[in-house]
Amino acid sequence: MFRKLVIKAMSHKAISHKAMSLLVLSLMAGMDVCFAAKVREVPADVGLVSIDSEAAMFPDGYKITKVTLLYKKKLEPSSVTVDDYEVQGQIIDSVEVNGTKVTINLDTSNVWYPEHPDFKYDNDRNTFGKYAVVTQKGDVTVADGKSVYTGPATITSEKNKEPKLFKQFWDKTYHDDETELEIRYALFTPERYSEGWSYPIVVFIPDSRATTNISKATLLQGMGGYIWATEEEQKKQQAFVVAIQYPKYTEKKYGPLVTGDGSWTPGLEAICRLIQKEFANSRASRTRVYGVGQGEGAAANLLIGQKYPSFYAAQVAISPIYEIKNLDALSTEKLWIMVSSKDRQSYDSMEKSLRPWIGDSVNLSKETWNVDLSSEEFENAALKQKNKGLPNNYTVIDGGCREYTWCIGTGIEQIRDWLMAQ
Repeated sequence: MFRKLVIKAMSHKAISHKAMSLLVLSLMAGMDVCFAAKVREVPADVGLVSIDSEAAMFPDGYKITKVTLLYKKKLEPSSVTVDDYEVQGQIIDSVEVNGTKVTINLDTSNVWYPEHPDFKYDNDRNTFGKYAVVTQKGDVTVADGKSVYTGPATITSEKNKEPKLFKQFWDKTYHDDETELEIRYALFTPERYSEGWSYPIVVFIPDSRATTNISKATLLQGMGGYIWATEEEQKKQQAFVVAIQYPKYTEKKYGPLVTGDGSWTPGLEAICRLIQKEFANSRASRTRVYGVGQGEGAAANLLIGQKYPSFYAAQVAISPIYEIKNLDALSTEKLWIMVSSKDRQSYDSMEKSLRPWIGDSVNLSKETWNVDLSSEEFENAALKQKNKGLPNNYTVIDGGCREYTWCIGTGIEQIRDWLMAQ
């Protein structure tokens, strides 16, 4: 059509050269408008092929770290921005475009620092099956410029790519013959055995927010149980790791694992028998069983130590929320207790419980650390306290919340090394 119009104009002898140029430019501009109008608008849910997501463990729990979207056609990188996407419940840090793939990198900042913000911890939601829900809000352009994938469109990942260490924990169930009570636990077994060698056992009991029927939920509560099975820790000291999970159905029938009055419960008795029976025929050292607990889990381990003073060789108790009723019973164990000054329940309970030892230069070392210390400074402070050589250590974090105290306690290598050396 364009060619015909030009030929027809040229055949008109009265038209000037300038007029001819203007005519040609006008016709070409009209063509650009015509071509621009032909850019196809394709709904994003038609252009999206699949979604993959990856997750990792952090001191404040299990998080999705990135999401990758696969489109049918290559995208123009300059057309894709952070504002084009939304990931349910998470903050987007950056986006990257590589051909047909868009990688959404997520903010994994500690949600518990320095104080508990408007964040509601829900262990049922922080599961291994946690999925990413992504919405493409804006329009992204195909590289050839001929089409645009238009939003909004929502796509959900079916499963996350998880750290392989999760798969090395066995999902186990213990049925207590005496009470018929059932306890679940995640078990990590050292990869390589040496004949004639026995291995210590780390028993991790989480806060009651891990009281759920979801498999391995106890491993999702920060690094409390998970960290002991990492390659770095196992290289220093191979050990069994038992992460206790007190199910909701057991709690409904038998009551909570721990109570505020410090009474002995069927659940605590069952945990003791679990360790004794499940490891009776394994190469596990019954003289090197170590208790690690958070919140109610820390209180549970301290109760076990009071009932059976020789059960644990040593304990790390992070934010135990109930008083120690019989401190003398723990005199044969070695303790490292950590609380936050702003966690009034834990702080007040431990200040009252440890009063007979505070100021005793033989039994207990008490130190106060600022919550804003760097990782290196926390390590140096722990080394200084450890080097005092006293059987028990009591550390108060000045500031922060209960959950952030979990992040600090389980994250300090010097404290982990202290425990395994007892």
